[in-house]
This record gives sequence, structure tokens and C-alpha cells, in this order.
Amino acid sequence: MSTSGAAMEMQFGKLRIGDGRPAMVIAEIGINHEGSAETCARMIEAAVKAGADAVKLQTSDPDEHYLPGTPSYELYVKARLRPDETAAMFALAKKLGVEVFTTCGDVTTLELIESLDPTAHKISSGMLVNLPMIRRFGRTGRPLIFSSGMSELSAVDAAVGAARGSGAKDIVVLQCTSLYPAPPETLNLRAIKSLRDRYGTLSGLSDHSVGIEAPVLAVAAGGCVIEKHFTFDRSRESFDHVVSLETDDFAAMVKAIRRAETMLGSGVKESTEVERDRARQWTRRLVARRDIKARQRITEDDLAIKRTMADAARSTLTFDEAVGLTAKYDLSKFSIISRDDLEG
Repeated sequence: MSTSGAAMEMQFGKLRIGDGRPAMVIAEIGINHEGSAETCARMIEAAVKAGADAVKLQTSDPDEHYLPGTPSYELYVKARLRPDETAAMFALAKKLGVEVFTTCGDVTTLELIESLDPTAHKISSGMLVNLPMIRRFGRTGRPLIFSSGMSELSAVDAAVGAARGSGAKDIVVLQCTSLYPAPPETLNLRAIKSLRDRYGTLSGLSDHSVGIEAPVLAVAAGGCVIEKHFTFDRSRESFDHVVSLETDDFAAMVKAIRRAETMLGSGVKESTEVERDRARQWTRRLVARRDIKARQRITEDDLAIKRTMADAARSTLTFDEAVGLTAKYDLSKFSIISRDDLEG
């Protein structure tokens, strides 16, 4: 499944994401709205103002996903939005100009979400074993984003294979640590490149750590997609608040990511124009260590390499090139030596 490391990119709604392009930052609203459509709408608006490129919800039928009486069942019963409310959230996000999609995992919910024209489908790490649903996602023809938390590579292999086998072409695989919160030593950001190389896909980070450091480092590690939970109040219990960022911190994360991208540059080693201007004065040049007579054969002892602070108007040559040549005319001590000064 490995790839050669060639540049990759893909279309994601109105965005073009991939190598050499800004990382796509997803505000993971998930279920932090706690079942309130009004709160969800305000969160979408706040996330957009904070610089999110996309917003993601979590949409599920608890009866299809969890056993009644379990903590997960009770949590998602309280956090669900009605179909019409979900439709309103999608409409709001599109009106605000950001990409919108959700995590879902049952046929009925998928049909609802498909009717809302999502940009993509997110497949949570807990859903990687549900290959029948993954094949359904693949047949939609939309981009698929996989989280790889709490999953062995064999499970990711099978899920990506099932998606591709059903027609999926645009796939992103995110490094993820399914701990809430995830300690720094568990994040393994170098896996971002490993996943890209293994599956020949774009990769990135679904972050459950505290703070903004990991997403910024993930971009430096090659991540093209960053997903971070969003909340209005990290102190609230349950749901995903503890691993989320509040509005100001989310905005600071986006700013730090964009600054990191500026620092990372294009990857092509070349001097800036300012450096080239400075180099014309600061680069050390070949000079005469002492007075040199006309027709004198140049030896190593005749030469020195010094910073002259002079803007070179003539082409200079290297120390090794000059040794053994002959001076055309008298050269004074400390004069810059160019190819035009020597012969032979």
C-alpha cells in the first residue's frame, strides 16, 4: 500500500487541500452542543469567525449504535439533534461559506445526511470494523476521512481497502489517539507521515490533547488536515468539552498553524531577494593576501578569503580555481581577485 512520496492533493468542496496548500482546519463540534440546535448554531458561527475551514457534527441514531442502558446510549440520546435541526445546521454552515459534514454510522442516518449534500463523510475509529457501512460511504463518491485511534493497522488496512473497493478515490487518514485527554507521549505525530506512506493518501491529526501545540506540530509533521474539538466551555462535564478549545484558543490555534506554514515555506532551497542583496556584500571573496606582481604564478600563500563588504561588480572565482594561474598585472594587497585578473 505504500506510495513513492509524490506530491498529493484533492478537492474538498470548494477547497483544494494537500501538499503545498494550507492545512484544512476542522472545528469538531460533534455533540458539544448537548442537543441544543441554538447552541450548535452559535458554535458554528463562532468556529467560522475563529478561522475554521470546515465544521463537523456527529449524527447518529442511538438505538442503532449503542446498547440501551449504557453510558454511551444515554449520552447520545441527550445530544441528538432532530433531522430538521441537523438540516438547519448544514444550511447555516453553507451560508457562512465553510465545508460541513458529520460522522454517522447507520443506513437511515446516512440517507438523511446524503440528502443534505455534505462535503465528505467522517468515519470514526470505532466504525472501522463496520465494513458494510464503509462500503456504503465509498459508494457515495464523496471524500472520506478516517480516524485511526484505538485501531491496529490491520483494521485501518481493511477499512481503507473496503472504501477503495467500493469506489472511494479521495481518502484522508488521520492519526488519532483515543484518550480524553491524550497525554503528549501518546500522540505519535510521526505516524502522520507513516499513514500517508502506507496508504498513499493525505493524512493529518484528529487531536484529543489539551492545548494548541499538537495541531501546530502536526502541520510541521506533514499533516494536511487538522481536526480539533470546539466548545464554549471546557469546564463542562461529559461530552467532549475537556479535549476541546474555546473560541479564542481555537482562533489562536489557527493563527499558529498559519504562522507555522509560513515558516515551513515551499521546501525549495533558494535565497530570498533580501538574502541575495545581503550576500553581495557579506559573502566572503577571494583577495590578495599580499602584493602580487604581474606574471607571478599564484600560490596558496598569495590568497585569502575575507568579507570585504564590497558589492561585487565582477565575477569572482574560488580559491582552488585561482591557485596555479598567473596574474595579468600587479595586484595590491587585499584587492578582490576576479577571473579577469588572472590567466592560464
